[in-house]
Amino acid sequence: MNITATPLAVTVWKDPDGKPPPEENSVALRLSIAERVAGVTRQKENYAAALEHLAGVPLPYDCRLPELAAECLEIERCAWRSFIDDLHLREVLSIEAREKLDAQLYEHRRGYGDKAPLPPFTEANVLSFFEQTCANIPNLIKEALREVFKWLTPSRRWTGCKTSNEFMIGKKVVLCGVASPRYGRGMDVNYHRRAEVDALGNALSMLDGKGVRKSRAEKEEDRKLTGSYADAWAYDWSEDRIYEDGYLTAKAFRNGNAHLVFKRADLIAQINQAGAEMALRQEGREKSRGFSH
Repeated sequence: MNITATPLAVTVWKDPDGKPPPEENSVALRLSIAERVAGVTRQKENYAAALEHLAGVPLPYDCRLPELAAECLEIERCAWRSFIDDLHLREVLSIEAREKLDAQLYEHRRGYGDKAPLPPFTEANVLSFFEQTCANIPNLIKEALREVFKWLTPSRRWTGCKTSNEFMIGKKVVLCGVASPRYGRGMDVNYHRRAEVDALGNALSMLDGKGVRKSRAEKEEDRKLTGSYADAWAYDWSEDRIYEDGYLTAKAFRNGNAHLVFKRADLIAQINQAGAEMALRQEGREKSRGFSH
């Protein structure tokens, strides 16, 4: 997923009942975006004024001020990051789409890098991005569910477990390489699998109608309800406990495996449905490709 400078979205977001959003919400959104853009403009003007005041002032050799154009790009990049964080968009995206977005937001800094540059942080561009994202939310959620399905249906050749099913998520799933030993007692969530664990937590929470999980838990005892899902697992695993919530239990083993037992068959059925749609679409592509040759 990339941020692009395009005209306003053709498909305007509507709620499930088909009604447009209340007018007061639309006005509040536009005012909020206008305030953000005005703040970015002030930051640019202040930096330009600072460079003018410092012109001709001798500075230490190791104190090199960024050029105005490069610093303006970084100010806009910070504004885009703040706006996307406030939307909690990352939690909805699949891991692949999130990595593309983060590469655009973080790797192309101050004019360096070969990633897609960000469009100017203007009211038209920000509102266009917001409307297009809202219109595309169902597809983004389906993509995230398919990614979770693929992770939870590992090949038996990889796990060596009879409980693994390549075509459907069952009541119990065994995942390899999810747990890793801690230096002290207990286990931790493998760093390279934290994104998948968080994606699973967001998928279950969204399907349950509770929205995405908050990125951080305000209190230690709230880890199971808010904050990173991987942190919640690691918190119990570090105390040699089985992680358990209303959706599943997750038990870590010293060989790096994690055994998951799901409690909500209705939510798993929806993830299975998304995975089945993905398989049917792939099968259709292969058939059409065969007819074309």
